[in-house]
Amino acid sequence: MPASLRRLLGALGILIFLFLYVVAVVNLRFLLPHSLWLDLIYYLIFGILWVWPALRIAKWSHRTTHL
Repeated sequence: MPASLRRLLGALGILIFLFLYVVAVVNLRFLLPHSLWLDLIYYLIFGILWVWPALRIAKWSHRTTHL
């Protein structure tokens, strides 16, 4: 797979992942009781957790293949 195509797919993958992640996090938040402190902790945790899957996609998209 050409590097440019791999990077394009990686960028699209990150955008799709982030969209689905935000939708899931916001919808799951409605299942918890309303509290300012709970909101702060919840969004702080889930605001950081998206980084690891996005990094894996980015590493994949910048990986070179040697034949």
